[in-house]
Amino acid sequence: MKKIEAVFPPARLVRAFDALEKEEIGGLTYFESKGRGQLPRPMLASSRGTSTFTPEFNANSTMLVVVRDSLVDKVVNTILEATSTGLAGEGKIFISDVDDAIDIGSKARGESAI
Repeated sequence: MKKIEAVFPPARLVRAFDALEKEEIGGLTYFESKGRGQLPRPMLASSRGTSTFTPEFNANSTMLVVVRDSLVDKVVNTILEATSTGLAGEGKIFISDVDDAIDIGSKARGESAI
């Protein structure tokens, strides 16, 4: 099993969800995250609009998907197609091994848990 962790701009989150659902990729987890990379941080206005500032971090979405080894390329390509515009600094995808998985409700282990 592999864990695919994708970090990309939050504006592309729904596109990534929809693309994975279309490919019948089930469970995933996502959360809003912040970080710094190549993408320049946007200038923001204060709440009263009288001054501007540059935030220290960019807003991102991080998506986690655990799949069988045979589905890794399909999931990675689906995420890339849904989130990439071809510009530098759009995010990253990390792939790592998962030794085991346990479904809390059914207590199933291994691939049957995902």
